[in-house]
Amino acid sequence: MRRFGSILMRLVFTVLLCVSGFLLLESPVIMAVPNVPQMAKTLIQKSIDQSDNDSFKGTYRLAKELGVEDKILEQLPRKYHQNISYVSMYNLSVTYRENGELTAKDLALPANNKVQEAVNYVIINNINDNLKKNKKDVNQTIAIFHYCFFGLIILFAIAIILVLFGKWWASIAILLTTVGSFGALQFYSNNVLHNLQMQYHGITLITSSALWLGLAIGLVALILWPPILKITKKNGHDN
Repeated sequence: MRRFGSILMRLVFTVLLCVSGFLLLESPVIMAVPNVPQMAKTLIQKSIDQSDNDSFKGTYRLAKELGVEDKILEQLPRKYHQNISYVSMYNLSVTYRENGELTAKDLALPANNKVQEAVNYVIINNINDNLKKNKKDVNQTIAIFHYCFFGLIILFAIAIILVLFGKWWASIAILLTTVGSFGALQFYSNNVLHNLQMQYHGITLITSSALWLGLAIGLVALILWPPILKITKKNGHDN
């Protein structure tokens, strides 16, 4: 009976780690733009201010005075969000490696009318141009990310194996996988947010509840594993 309890305990912790790992790798942090037209207006104004083309500035001024700018911006989506998770970043990096570029569909950019399609065209062209200019660094970053991504999966597998064999140092693997994966995604996302906010301050970062849940489950497993393992082994020796 004691042996059955020990096996059941290990299976419970294995399930906890599987759920935690799935949530931490699949769940996103959400990059949100609550007011897309305002962001577009701000970025356009910055481009105008930095431009030396008087004709371009004159055309924009005329469009603004005639109210054309507002009518065009009204056709943009009110809000936009982009989910960033390990799985989504992996899929995006694989797509880029296979095709050598990204599309509006890859970034889930809305294209419900001609204005949105035109804006998407400008955005995607700009992104792909930057990717081409920094191709070597981009490929190196992708390679590092792939190593980290598969490294996390392997660490989760090691943690599960150690739990199944009743090893106390499974706690080390659990700590590295849960806290490490959560912290790394937050660090990366905040760096991206910082760079984007240099262009527009209205962008926000939201950690999904599922990601917090994945971290919480992992921490519960981390805290409870050593004492429960000690109790079950002690009871086994008492028998």
